[in-house]
Amino acid sequence: MQKLTILLLILGFGPLCGYGQAEHRKLYEQAFDEQHRMLKGELPIDFKRAVYITENAYHNGTLNYDSFKSEITQTGNQLKNLIRQRKLTGYKTAGNWAVFTYMTDSLPINNYTPCTYDFDDFMGEKDWTKMFTTKLMRTKSGNCHSLPYYYKVLCEEIGATAHLTLAPNHIYIKHIDEKGQWTNVELTNGGFPRDQWIIKQMAISVEAIKNEIYMKPLTQKESIALTMFDLASSYDFQFGIDSFYLSVVDTALIYFPKCVPLLMSKANYYAKTGMKEQKKSNPNQTILKEMYDNQELVYQQINNLGHKEMPIELYEQWVQSVENEKQKINTTIKE
Repeated sequence: MQKLTILLLILGFGPLCGYGQAEHRKLYEQAFDEQHRMLKGELPIDFKRAVYITENAYHNGTLNYDSFKSEITQTGNQLKNLIRQRKLTGYKTAGNWAVFTYMTDSLPINNYTPCTYDFDDFMGEKDWTKMFTTKLMRTKSGNCHSLPYYYKVLCEEIGATAHLTLAPNHIYIKHIDEKGQWTNVELTNGGFPRDQWIIKQMAISVEAIKNEIYMKPLTQKESIALTMFDLASSYDFQFGIDSFYLSVVDTALIYFPKCVPLLMSKANYYAKTGMKEQKKSNPNQTILKEMYDNQELVYQQINNLGHKEMPIELYEQWVQSVENEKQKINTTIKE
């Protein structure tokens, strides 16, 4: 009987695992198709939806879209009421103020629990869900990916405008202020930094600014393309790189050709494919050369755009400086 059970497991459980993986991968394919249809104009641009289907694919379809929408709608209604209560309906940036206040201040509508920065595994190297908006909504703790995403989702829910903006290893928000000028919103420490501060802290080159790879407010289509980067990254985290991964990246680059994270993902594909071939007992030298040459071409493109790699140690120092600054502020308030 024991031998029969083992035999059944060998014959039956393996295919079941394969079937489960196939269904899981299908969710990624469906998410990619929906995002692509948004970019092609076959579906309305819906950033909230694009974020959700990416995270739901990673979670193997266990999230509930109705619950996700309902929570955002409820929060949106509370924000609209807050604007009316504060008599701010006449201001163009009332929505931006309301979302920022909701995320950074202690209010009855957020149960006196503002969003905080999650310093534990903030790059999602061990737990990829650290990058997710749904994780932020559940725990009120996020990072420089989920915080600006959530800000944008809430702004769009109440009719306000917010633009995702890239910096090296970082995302923040830009929106038009009451005087018609761009203002920066940094949600990691709840501030409004000037461009000069961002340039200095993030070591952004003049060429990168001229080529608009950083500090440029993203269009709606570019924001959707960025969720495709998230989709590819999530897929890589769970299944590794393959032709589907490259297809997602290449499609996103059509709509956001200067996106450094996407270009890095493409270089990553060539590098990992080359390493995989190298490990074979008799590697194909033609494939190795092709992967190496393609990788170098992408790196050259990235360098020509003015990108300078920000060492992870420097970014970690910057993140810690955010925490130190918050502690100083809290100490001053207590005194």
